Amino acid sequence: MTIKTNLKDSLKTAMKSRDQVRVETIRGLLSAMQYEEIQKGLEDLPDEATTSILRTEIKKRREEQEFAEKASRQEILESLAKQIEVIESFLPSQLTAQALEKILADLKTTNPALNMGGAMKLLKDTYSGQYDGKVASEIAKRILG
Repeated sequence: MTIKTNLKDSLKTAMKSRDQVRVETIRGLLSAMQYEEIQKGLEDLPDEATTSILRTEIKKRREEQEFAEKASRQEILESLAKQIEVIESFLPSQLTAQALEKILADLKTTNPALNMGGAMKLLKDTYSGQYDGKVASEIAKRILG
């Protein structure tokens, strides 16, 4: 089952249970996906593109959280936290920092001349969408020097 199909099924369930935050969040996600489909001229986005959209939506909400925190708007912070939780429930599981460390250490032992750019490219090619790029970058800097 694709992520989009999963979102549509969850939307129906959320509407039946009258979970307004979940309904609004999922509708926003489906709208963002439809916009991308129209922009790219596709009928259905592949799951990689859908995952990218979900991550972008999470990033937007985290930025909004920072602004709400500066403005001391607790009700907005709570709403955004719920929205992030809803979006994260549709993302595939992420590699942990320990798993990334092991992968990067293995890459370094198999290829001692590997630089950071090469390591990040190999990570992206092999584990696309399964890790947080910022965390991977920090670990790569530490391991690869």
